[in-house]
Amino acid sequence: MYEKIMDARRKRKAAHNRQEGCLRIFRRKVDSVVHIEKKLKDIAEFVKMEQSGILSAGEETRAAFVSFTSRYAAATACHMRLSVNPTHWITERAPEPHDVYWPFFSASFIKRWICRLAVIIGCALFTLIFLIPVFIVQGLTNLNQLEHWFPFLTIIFSIPYVSSVITGYLPNLIFQLFLKIVPHVMEFLTSIEGYISHSEIVKSACNKVIWFTVWNVFFATVFSGSAFYQVSIILDPTNIPSRLAVAVPAQASFFIAYVVTSGWTSIASELLRVIPLSITLARRFLFGEEILEEQVGVPTQPYHRDFPRVLFFGLLGITYFFLAPLILPFLLIYFCFAYIIFRNQFINVYGHDYETGGKFWPVVHNTMIFALLLMQAIAVGTFTLKKLSVASSLLFPLPIFTLLFNEYCRKRFLPTFKAYSAETLIKKDRQDRNDPAMSEFLDKLATAYQDPALMPIPFPPDPESLTSPLLSSEVRG
Repeated sequence: MYEKIMDARRKRKAAHNRQEGCLRIFRRKVDSVVHIEKKLKDIAEFVKMEQSGILSAGEETRAAFVSFTSRYAAATACHMRLSVNPTHWITERAPEPHDVYWPFFSASFIKRWICRLAVIIGCALFTLIFLIPVFIVQGLTNLNQLEHWFPFLTIIFSIPYVSSVITGYLPNLIFQLFLKIVPHVMEFLTSIEGYISHSEIVKSACNKVIWFTVWNVFFATVFSGSAFYQVSIILDPTNIPSRLAVAVPAQASFFIAYVVTSGWTSIASELLRVIPLSITLARRFLFGEEILEEQVGVPTQPYHRDFPRVLFFGLLGITYFFLAPLILPFLLIYFCFAYIIFRNQFINVYGHDYETGGKFWPVVHNTMIFALLLMQAIAVGTFTLKKLSVASSLLFPLPIFTLLFNEYCRKRFLPTFKAYSAETLIKKDRQDRNDPAMSEFLDKLATAYQDPALMPIPFPPDPESLTSPLLSSEVRG
């Protein structure tokens, strides 16, 4: 409401009036600014009453932020079990003040556990439901199957241009339209999973989108296209390498078109920011809104939308580099343009609300390890089908070495992303003792973590004054 009033202050005259009445017959003109002022006063009074009720309740909160005089003491309290019952006292590192997600801040262990279980079930159901558009898309890439199920389409498919459009461009276009909703659905499901920080929500949503893309885009596409009738693949895991060796090369043309359709167009739209630009132009020219620079704000990087796409293209490159090398030039062009464009976006366009702390690097590592194991399994199956026993036997140690390398990285580097070392904390604490700015920092810390519901209203109405409006008399003119 206050932002609307500020917009009206910037205008010379309050020329936009609103009519109120019944059935458009008996109406009177009412100044819209006066109407907004009245709403703002009512909301402010309601918020004050609610805040006074919360503060006078005198009940202890279920959760709180606790600050310590040293980093070492905070880390000790965070990683130490504080009660006999592990579910009674739960401690975790506090996110940054702007990173706090308040809806689940006071949630109990049981509530968060139930929410997490419900989200897992919801993600599994969503993954299964999404198989329907995958089968539809793969049906378009295999015209023989469509002609078998729908014989009346044979005449349409006999036209050369129609068949090339249906098998080449149309499946990827339909697939991209369905994939647009996946990041938003995963973000919504993760937001009710029980996390208390926006960064953890984005990181968990990013993980979900990655594995959703791998299973529903790669495996479902591969096995529903070339192996559409081979349901026994899942029931017979020993034959998965040989089945992959047959099915994966058959879908090379689809994934090359997928890189062009999804990769190149996404990079172009990222540079132009087509959707925000279209919304701004529509608001300005169609609805006549005056959009100011401070209203637009600085956009943030949607990690859960762009991150999985880049990792999936890396998986396609590792998987197809020896099966269909033609995909490599398309991927090379994508990664070169992605580096240039995203570098510009990070420097000149996007801001950041919180620090991720490098927590996305383990996601990259796990995805690359999975891609290497998948490529090695496909290579073993390919050499087995071609009856190259020597080559297939030489490949068997590769998955073992890959898993050993992954285990070494988990032991050596993964703990760095989970907790700070005592050596680092003590060193920083000693530096803080001689830092004159620490007293100012501690003063700000007392009010940094404050629930938005208890924040004071920046522009409260004065109930005793009936003559001082929120807008000056010049604006009312």
